[in-house]
Amino acid sequence: MSIKEILKLFMVAVLMLTVCGCGRPTIIGTDAAVYSRGSLYAVSGHDLNAVYKATLTTLKQLEIDISEKNKDVFYAKVVGSIADGRTVTVRMRPGAGEATELRIKTSKFGNEERSRVIYGKIQQNLKGISG
Repeated sequence: MSIKEILKLFMVAVLMLTVCGCGRPTIIGTDAAVYSRGSLYAVSGHDLNAVYKATLTTLKQLEIDISEKNKDVFYAKVVGSIADGRTVTVRMRPGAGEATELRIKTSKFGNEERSRVIYGKIQQNLKGISG
């Protein structure tokens, strides 16, 4: 094999990995969370309104300043600022039935520990909210 052929093969492999691995991870079941590519993806067994309320409550409890909040029937988004200047973005979409899909991203490149703390607190707050 020549160097050109090896280089072409390598480029095709990189392209395939890039194209095939760009979507969100597949999550089975509710109340599950997977961290991938800088974001925590989760599915809650509660409706969009309840998850939105729990998210707002969570950010306030964690002393995260809310700088943006948007919600309609199809989508909700809450953005906040942490004291160190980084941002937190929580995106929500209604799923099948009463389920809601969440995507939590903390800072530009993501922070799994912070994302999981926020998700855990949202889950706690959902126990006290009725849809």
